[in-house]
Amino acid sequence: MVELFAAGITSIDIIVVYAFLSIRKGKLVLALWTALLNMLFPLLGFITGEMSATIFTAWSGLLSGLLLALIGLHMLLEENSGTMYPRQVHPFLIALAVSIDTFSVSVSFGMLHMDKMLFIVASGLFSFLLAYSSLRIKNHLGIKNGKGIRKFAGFALLIMGVWSCFN
Repeated sequence: MVELFAAGITSIDIIVVYAFLSIRKGKLVLALWTALLNMLFPLLGFITGEMSATIFTAWSGLLSGLLLALIGLHMLLEENSGTMYPRQVHPFLIALAVSIDTFSVSVSFGMLHMDKMLFIVASGLFSFLLAYSSLRIKNHLGIKNGKGIRKFAGFALLIMGVWSCFN
């Protein structure tokens, strides 16, 4: 169940980024690229995390918790640049920029030996749904700069990181 919560939290930043994009065509393609990359990066992260856990067996819980907490802290302290992606950028590059952070999060999940398949499938599903719905109904979301959503996600990751350090 923690995997579903974590997949939802790591996918929230998609709403923030995609709510500011001005894309008229290719919304479905962008959402599909985002879902695919939000499944590929966690898979690579889990593999890296599981390998790291075997190397650092005694320290894996502490390291993964520290990594998660630092990612959450980074999200809390991150300033909103307010820049929009140009329309000429290929959907793959936009999806890549949004999805790359799932690698670092899933490294720590791999070190914690969480359910890999559940997290990867949930991450792909959540990212597709959030990306496509954000692109379709972005005018109705009322997001001005996305700081509140980003702070919520950062706080949740920080709590998960601290919690995993002590378990």
